[in-house]
Amino acid sequence: MAERVLSPAVYVLVFAVMIGLTCVSVGVSFLPISLVWHDAIGLVIATCKATLVVLFFMHVLYSSRLTWIVIVVSVFWLGLLLVLTLSDYFTRELLPHMPGH
Repeated sequence: MAERVLSPAVYVLVFAVMIGLTCVSVGVSFLPISLVWHDAIGLVIATCKATLVVLFFMHVLYSSRLTWIVIVVSVFWLGLLLVLTLSDYFTRELLPHMPGH
């Protein structure tokens, strides 16, 4: 199987987009919005940057179908673990305090 080689211009463009996203992230940190929105916007920007790193710098964009299956399953399990952990964390205050337990 012949390997696809990306031109240096593509890497420079991806690098420029990542620098731009970093600047947006810093700019958002100075906005007077609630902490929840800071966290949400930061996570969206971090996810975009991580996706660019995985697709271009780790060469997943042109990899085999098996690699894509492993990535999709890994992201699914990571999401499931995060949802279960956060659902436990956010519902702890819903139970009444039980002395002795």
